Amino acid sequence: MIQESIDLLLGRAFSPDFIDATVTLARRFGKRPLLAITIYKDGIEVVPVSFAGGSPKFGKPEFNLTGGEDVDANFLRTVAERYKTSECVLNLTTGYTAVLSSRASRPENDEEAILLMRDNPERILGEPPTQGCRHSLAFHPTHNFAVVFAHRESEINMAAALAAKAELGVARLQCSVSSLLIYILGNYWSEVGQEAELLFADRGSLFYMPVADGSLGRPLFDVGLKEAALNQAIEERVWKLKSGGRVILVNSSGIDIEAMIRERGADITVVAPMKDEAQPALLASCSDKPRLAYDLFPTERLVRPFAPRSLRVVPFIFWATVAVSVAIIGINTFRQAQALRMAGSYVKQSDLLDQMKKHSDDVIHDAQARSDNASSICNWLLISPMTQSLLIDLTKEIAGATEQAQREGKPVARVESLSLTRQEGQPQMRLVIVVLGEPSAANRIFQRISALFGRMGYSTVDLKETLVPQGFRYEHLINIPKPGES
Repeated sequence: MIQESIDLLLGRAFSPDFIDATVTLARRFGKRPLLAITIYKDGIEVVPVSFAGGSPKFGKPEFNLTGGEDVDANFLRTVAERYKTSECVLNLTTGYTAVLSSRASRPENDEEAILLMRDNPERILGEPPTQGCRHSLAFHPTHNFAVVFAHRESEINMAAALAAKAELGVARLQCSVSSLLIYILGNYWSEVGQEAELLFADRGSLFYMPVADGSLGRPLFDVGLKEAALNQAIEERVWKLKSGGRVILVNSSGIDIEAMIRERGADITVVAPMKDEAQPALLASCSDKPRLAYDLFPTERLVRPFAPRSLRVVPFIFWATVAVSVAIIGINTFRQAQALRMAGSYVKQSDLLDQMKKHSDDVIHDAQARSDNASSICNWLLISPMTQSLLIDLTKEIAGATEQAQREGKPVARVESLSLTRQEGQPQMRLVIVVLGEPSAANRIFQRISALFGRMGYSTVDLKETLVPQGFRYEHLINIPKPGES
């Protein structure tokens, strides 16, 4: 609350947080660069985005074949450094399924849609969400139908982890096809007429769905296709289009789908509302039209609150109050100075008393410091082990282990070296012992030493065992027991 108040009074609260999904990208990045990252099955495409005039403008795309997480992260980091940006929009092209539903409920507002789909998606979906998935919805503009996209959390988490490894903040995470469908239904519904067929294609996937003035048809999709498989899937879909029908085409695959449709010669009307857009899917993801876009980011993030414009009067009132207060304080200070000049003798007496009080405070502070030092020394002495007696006990245990082995006719080990050192600044000691002999004999000696520490109340912090020529080296870090525990 304190930080939020400071941000409000200093005016920072009127600039939205760059990762606040409840604010449009245009408002968040109107004066700041942004990267749009599209993740395909075989590679990553990165496009710089700016928001001149509130609409997204896209720069030159850069593509890199997938080479593992480290290679991909280095590629993204290099591009981000070139454009001097630290945030991105992630678009997934794989890892989803789509079904038609009549149970979904329209949210009352954009913010509710984002928060409920993250925290309580069942309220909007009308049924329990698919296990291991996050969802997005594309509603029919006029009727209670929706296409429910289920996006695998594993794909989402991998994309978020890749951005984190590239040191990029995620402003928004979406599915390209879902965003494109929402954008077409919301902005180009008038092109549908009584009925039409939607056909979306990019460099690795194909999406098809029949739509009508009062209904939505079953969505069909193929994802993660290579070039030959994609070309075949498009040809098959083109030959299944309704003769004399209407097709809403969004094509960024590089394949001339319109030519395929013309070759079929079935009097099919092709409407390509985004034909002039170089990046139709990114435009759908970044434009926030007709409504604020959804966000699939997997976890809740700490976001600085964004204050509405109606609160802009608050900083003005605050600083005006501060100015008045400063003026009043100045007047009172002047009057106080006059009073002090009239009572100079009392001031001198007060100064003398202050000096005496300061001297007393210094004496008290010095005594307190001496007391603290004495207490610290006392505590240190209490936890300091009696190293000499401990070494004697260790020697006895080693001799006892040797005698036991001789009585039982077992192999005998020899202690090559033993050191016991106190860890500086810590109530701990480190025992290093080198034992020469067979493993069973060396282990017998070390077990006797460990049992001794246990009886004396020492606890093990770390134990390392390494091989040395003809024997073993044991390094034992132990906690010194507090007074009264041993």
